[in-house]
Amino acid sequence: AVRSSDIGVVYIFGYGFPPAKGGPMFFAENYVGLPKLLERLKVHAAETKRKVEANKTLLPVDYFEPSKLLVECVQAEQMGMKKKVPVGVPLVDAVLNYKKKGGGASKL
Repeated sequence: AVRSSDIGVVYIFGYGFPPAKGGPMFFAENYVGLPKLLERLKVHAAETKRKVEANKTLLPVDYFEPSKLLVECVQAEQMGMKKKVPVGVPLVDAVLNYKKKGGGASKL
């Protein structure tokens, strides 16, 4: 995917994500909120890790571990980058473009 909207198109037309919600990336950023999503993923990751450690018959999983990009987007939002992004441009796309131009996560 080149843009976050590409993921939305795939999920809406391929997997039946409700079109009124604008796709999973749009929904996460504009309705749930990226900081809230990050917080809940960390909770689920810790809970899953605890369950796996308590029951050795379970296979370890890491699908609740937050991605580096999500962490960077939350950092960017906390530093006020969202206010600088043009209307209609998702923060995820702005962070990716910033990184492509040589900006590192520490500079966000």
